[in-house]
Amino acid sequence: MTGFRPAIPPRVAEVIRHLPPDLKRSVKHALRAISTDPHCGEPLQRELEGYWKYRVRRFRIVYRIDRAGRFIRIVAVGHRRIIYEEVAEQVRRKP
Repeated sequence: MTGFRPAIPPRVAEVIRHLPPDLKRSVKHALRAISTDPHCGEPLQRELEGYWKYRVRRFRIVYRIDRAGRFIRIVAVGHRRIIYEEVAEQVRRKP
């Protein structure tokens, strides 16, 4: 089985770019792991059903799996305290 390609929007890439070097390395390693096996994360529930999370220390990577296109859409990267509210707000704003 071949891996999935990560689709990282510019705003998420900007967040990753501004992380401390050791955390940035961990996030990049996590992105490679998710690309290899998208189900290594945990599925989210309630209004975020269909999204997955991957833990990187106190940060989370929230993503969706597109099996047809064989890519992983990275939705957000952020601290666990605020990330779920941010993603829920994004989901609510979508038409």
